[in-house]
Amino acid sequence: MAQDISCVSVDDPKLSSLFRPFALKMEQQGLPAIVINTFKCYFNQFLYGAQGKLSDRDIVAVHDDELADYDAMEQFKAKGEEALDKTAVIKLNGGLGTSMGLESAKSLIPVKEGLSFLDLILLQAKTVRTHYGVDFPQVFMNSFKTHMDTMLKVGDFNNGTTGIDLAFLQHRYPKIMAKDHTPASWPQNPELEWNPPGHGDIYTAMITSGILDALLDKGYIYAFISNSDNLGAIMNRRLLGYMVHHNLPFLMEVARRTDQDKKGGHLCRLKENKQLALREVAQCPDTEMDSFCDIEKYKFFNTNSIWIDLRILQSVFVSHRMMPLDLIINPKNLDPRDLSSPKVFQLETAMGSAITNFLNAQAVIVPKKRFAPVKTTNDLLLVMSDCFVRTDRETIIPNPDRVTPMPSISLDSRHYKKIDAFLARFPKNPLSLLKCDSLVVEGDVLFEQDVQCLGDVRIVNTGPNQVVIKAGSVLQGETLFA
Repeated sequence: MAQDISCVSVDDPKLSSLFRPFALKMEQQGLPAIVINTFKCYFNQFLYGAQGKLSDRDIVAVHDDELADYDAMEQFKAKGEEALDKTAVIKLNGGLGTSMGLESAKSLIPVKEGLSFLDLILLQAKTVRTHYGVDFPQVFMNSFKTHMDTMLKVGDFNNGTTGIDLAFLQHRYPKIMAKDHTPASWPQNPELEWNPPGHGDIYTAMITSGILDALLDKGYIYAFISNSDNLGAIMNRRLLGYMVHHNLPFLMEVARRTDQDKKGGHLCRLKENKQLALREVAQCPDTEMDSFCDIEKYKFFNTNSIWIDLRILQSVFVSHRMMPLDLIINPKNLDPRDLSSPKVFQLETAMGSAITNFLNAQAVIVPKKRFAPVKTTNDLLLVMSDCFVRTDRETIIPNPDRVTPMPSISLDSRHYKKIDAFLARFPKNPLSLLKCDSLVVEGDVLFEQDVQCLGDVRIVNTGPNQVVIKAGSVLQGETLFA
């Protein structure tokens, strides 16, 4: 488990012979020694049988009374406001929109009123800076695949007088051939020989990029870190104030699990030392998936938004010579778009699993308004619709006029899974789903502007031609086209 990462001696013949080509490949790419050594530790675990699993017998569930409550933190706002000028905001921006057919930064997808995730993040930063008169650093952790697109889009946005760079780069790990545990080779597209190491790489990347030292040197003590596709995650005075008041090294935002969230990483405690821990779905043994998805047993999921004391982060990293994190072993095809390509393993880590390494770390139950992620075009349609609204702080939050759970959405993957095809079928504005309970679309259907869905809506087009739902239509119940 994460708190006991050990490496077999470099003199071990099996490890030395198998790891040497990985080390040479990483050196050739100019990866820092600390990254190579960190990968070696995880390769060691992988090679010697670590499955990256965390069983029910190793953990206990976390209950409501063990966690802080966001709604009870109003008193900490003033202290949080005082600490704004000591706080940086970091967005995890390494993801591609591959699940939606993109090969560029996911944060460039239009999500609300024609604005992309990135547009809204930059507007959020400008709004907070203007409102509080604090020129705090807004920083992006990009991957080698998202850096150029992101920085071209950022344009003339800058970190003002802070002197902090706008971005730093996530590292890369070599993929491992499943058949013989050698480095992956794919001459027709060498980039596919590498995988992002997961957002757990942020701690190492902050060290190697110099961002951590730069922040500390300029008096920044705290950082708020969240996903770029979570538009509810914005600087928050009460959470910052709570952290400062209680002198916390690490604060994780969690939300109550629903059936929609049951496969998200959940919070737990390690039996052996009672430390808070995070278990991702990839760490769950196959035989325990029913237990993992039991939202009454494991009640809280990680929103992947954390608040961290940068001084303690540096201390933990230095004491371990790395940030010990739970290993996640991801079996994949070498070319994800070609299922006939060779099987590989990707070694990855998650940012949230660092919670185990911070004594007195806490988690706080936050409202769903701080969690509005977009993983699929189904999610995108929901966020684009009137079920979510844009606030004066440039966050995207659930529409307060909706008092029932969000509608379930199922769009035909043949016509809506890819972002270009999705946008082509909603050319004007998204559907009104405020009074919708569920929406199912089967077949090829284009929606003109101002279409409203009421209750349960199912549209089925079994014909060969696209069906057009006319502007201003009100849909309810089942509608069949042939």
